[in-house]
Amino acid sequence: MKKIFIILFMLNLNNISYSDESKCQSTLQKLKPSCNFIGKGAKKLKQISEENKTIDQTYNKIKEKITK
Repeated sequence: MKKIFIILFMLNLNNISYSDESKCQSTLQKLKPSCNFIGKGAKKLKQISEENKTIDQTYNKIKEKITK
């Protein structure tokens, strides 16, 4: 009986902490990537790596920004 309560508690905890709401108030919700700066930085880094797949592309983008 005790194990059943523990399992139900853990399932309920996961549902609360990973809901679709964008609240970042509790400590468990702050661990989600959308709520902390590491997750936001990872999204930006992924976007940069998609734009600059080779060294040549990176060099050309930097060159364009300097000439403008």
